[in-house]
Amino acid sequence: ILSFSFRLFGNIFAGEVVLLVIPFLLSFLVPLIFMGLETFVGLIQAFIFAVLTLAFMSLAVASHGGEEHEHSKAPEAHSSAA
Repeated sequence: ILSFSFRLFGNIFAGEVVLLVIPFLLSFLVPLIFMGLETFVGLIQAFIFAVLTLAFMSLAVASHGGEEHEHSKAPEAHSSAA
C-alpha cells in the first residue's frame, strides 16, 4: 500500500505542477482543459487505488481452507467406528 501511496502522490503532484505552469505559458482556455483532464485522472486514480486496496485486503484476510479438510475427515472416522 505504501508504493500505491507514493504513486498516487506523484501523479497528483505532477498534475498540480502542470496546472501551475500552463497558465503562464498559454491562454485562459487551455488551463480549463487541463483542469478537466486532471479531475478525470484523479477520479480514475482514486478508483484504481480503491480496487487494488480492496483486492490486497481481501487476500490478506482470506482463509487458506486447510482447517476445513481436517474437520471433514474427523466425522467420517467417528461414523465408521460406530
